[in-house]
Amino acid sequence: MPLRKSPDVQKPTMKDVGLLAGVSQSTVSHVVNRTGKIPPETTKRVREAILQLGFRPNDTARNLRLQQSKTIGLITDRIATTPFGGKVLLGAQEYAWERGYLLLVVDTGLDADIEVAAVDAMLSRQVDGLLYASMSWGEVDTPAAVSKVPTMLINAWSATDQNLPAVVPDEVAGGRLAARVVISAGHRRIAYLGGPDDDQARIERERGFREEHEASGLAVDPHLVLTGDYHVDTGYRLASRLLTEPDPPSALVCGNDRMALGAIMAALSMGLRVPADLSIVGYDDQEEIADQITPNLTTVSIPHYEMGRTAAKLLLKAIETGKPPVGTSIPGALILRDSVAPPALT
Repeated sequence: MPLRKSPDVQKPTMKDVGLLAGVSQSTVSHVVNRTGKIPPETTKRVREAILQLGFRPNDTARNLRLQQSKTIGLITDRIATTPFGGKVLLGAQEYAWERGYLLLVVDTGLDADIEVAAVDAMLSRQVDGLLYASMSWGEVDTPAAVSKVPTMLINAWSATDQNLPAVVPDEVAGGRLAARVVISAGHRRIAYLGGPDDDQARIERERGFREEHEASGLAVDPHLVLTGDYHVDTGYRLASRLLTEPDPPSALVCGNDRMALGAIMAALSMGLRVPADLSIVGYDDQEEIADQITPNLTTVSIPHYEMGRTAAKLLLKAIETGKPPVGTSIPGALILRDSVAPPALT
């Protein structure tokens, strides 16, 4: 029997919803606040009554009672304006929304003064917790004020507070994936074109590259491990250097997709076919590069969406349980496309 909306109700209350749905006011409260174990059919009936009556819970009163604002803040250096960072933001926002939380976002543009002001502004608005996200994986200086509420870092760790937990990509696992795909294809002479010497992502990815060689019983030729700066022209220059040597590699594992693009350009300029003569693997799965160039690039993705969503999940768990948040690492995925094949017969 369909529920009917009373024409006399002006400002419906939980009691009105309960009367219409045939349940107690406490049951309505459990449904609204997502607490307790309410049977699915009862929950459906209560929600139908809420819709028909146009009932809206008094969030301010409820939050004061729970001593929560149901709001979390996200401070970023510049991820909100980048494709990768947008995925971090989307993951955090979607999980927060599903749990009934509002996400406030400030992109500081790497301005330290804005960062401090943003944290203070969010704390003044009584946020229940903070997410602090960095575009580049590595060490960051976090404002001291973040310690006043549960805080979770994303894609970074704090140089000023070692107790702050973080959700980071498992770059070692990613490096192993990148090496494994060419080793599994039969390559034995494999080069690694990485980023700067002091770049933590480069260090971890190269470590994975070496670990996968060791696990496969292969030695890494030190002359085939080069560092660069993640730019296309650097990938071109380093690949050209290696491919003109007397005993060139049959596969290149690159520190990012831009360097891989440069490597492909270098190979083609020398009359080599990719992947028939040379296999190439990238890293990042960057939009408008990996799946647009010819051949489409086999690469390792960074789990940006998953990091944002997981960080929000762990932060809200800490807020709701009163326990300190705990960090974790998340592996990316190997994206198989067309730039890897077995080595050419010689």
